[in-house]
Amino acid sequence: MRLMAFDYGQRRLGIAIGDEITGSARGLVTVRPDSPDGMKTIAALVAEWRPDAFVVGWPTRADGAPTVLGPAIRRFAEELGRCHGLPVYWADERLSSHLGRERVRHRGSDPGLDAHAAAVILEGWFMENTRNA
Repeated sequence: MRLMAFDYGQRRLGIAIGDEITGSARGLVTVRPDSPDGMKTIAALVAEWRPDAFVVGWPTRADGAPTVLGPAIRRFAEELGRCHGLPVYWADERLSSHLGRERVRHRGSDPGLDAHAAAVILEGWFMENTRNA
């Protein structure tokens, strides 16, 4: 199963793609979540990669309470699933930006920290949700 993951932030939305068979993911691109171009980019990526489902990072505070971005992330995920007719799964995104920094390349084309964070979110989802045969 191929999944597309999202790391939603107020200013940036990281997008990654990954495969359940390998349990690995890679960052694709970072877009602005509130821009029409961002939504067009998502639609183009969905058409190109043909994911079976989406994984959206869900931020929580240290005490487990949702962050102030919770309602905006929920609206984004609901619209994403409705527009593309695919299931949306949630994943804990704590430490994803920190771990994503380790993947940033300082040369060549790099999809950006938020795209790497989305890849970390997706790999975490794979570890928690796939079973060994």
